[in-house]
Amino acid sequence: MAVNRGIHIALARLAAAEEAFLRSDFLAPVLRRQPVVVRIAGVRCELRAEPADFEGWGVFRPLSYDTARLQRAATMGERRQYLALFPAASLVLCARGATGNGDSAAATWLAMPAGRGDARFELTGMAPVRLVEDAELFDTVRARFDGANFWFEDLDGRADPGAAAFLRQWIGEMADPRRVDRPGLTAVQREAYAAVYAERLRRAEAERLATARAAALDARASGEKRLRDALWHAGAQLRDFADRGDVYSVSYTVDSRRFTSVVRKDDLTVQTAGICLSGEDRKFDLHSLVSVLREGDRTGQTRRVPWQ
Repeated sequence: MAVNRGIHIALARLAAAEEAFLRSDFLAPVLRRQPVVVRIAGVRCELRAEPADFEGWGVFRPLSYDTARLQRAATMGERRQYLALFPAASLVLCARGATGNGDSAAATWLAMPAGRGDARFELTGMAPVRLVEDAELFDTVRARFDGANFWFEDLDGRADPGAAAFLRQWIGEMADPRRVDRPGLTAVQREAYAAVYAERLRRAEAERLATARAAALDARASGEKRLRDALWHAGAQLRDFADRGDVYSVSYTVDSRRFTSVVRKDDLTVQTAGICLSGEDRKFDLHSLVSVLREGDRTGQTRRVPWQ
């Protein structure tokens, strides 16, 4: 009986807290097209924010248990009071951009811890810092952790701003991390620089490979069109071809018979006809070779030869 009575009391408290919540405004940080997260009597609740494209710190009024409407932007003092409720961390900004959760690229940075931080949580590697304002790459910032997200509070006044500017200059020149040195640089700042440097190298290589693949696809498409047009005008049909450096190996049909020849890329001059031409293969191009093949079939003189 005592257990049941305790459950009823807890439910009554939750119901009272919910009713009080519906009658009061609340402050919360919001990411674009993400729900507003609040706690009612210790229970985590998500509400749809109106307008949906709002992002920042706002004062909201609940319309129901699942929807809240923005009333106004929060003041700096209100933001500081809210953030003071959570443990602080000092982090070095390493990469700007969205993290795949629908949040704004402009408002989110990936950062690594600049020190041990608050003992109430442990951070290893990089973590997203939300709603960052007026900060740049390699700046050391102060953020607050609410159990799910790090929210930007301010630039860390204890950090040397000259160090961040120094690192930004060197990364702009893509200087090797082993060459980057300045009195006062911390191990974390060096680690952050090396991480940004490695990521930029990776992206540059990915872009180079993508450009090379695109160029190869364009070259293949162009080559296919040239081969197809040359054969079509001669009354033959392209079946397939392979790029062999300076030449194409071309498979095609002439009057339902299949042939394979090797031709130069630049002018489609025949290198290996695939039939016996008594060593005169290079006197023909792909277009004229088709006529020779057709004439050979008509007179019965076409004799295939092995080729590599």
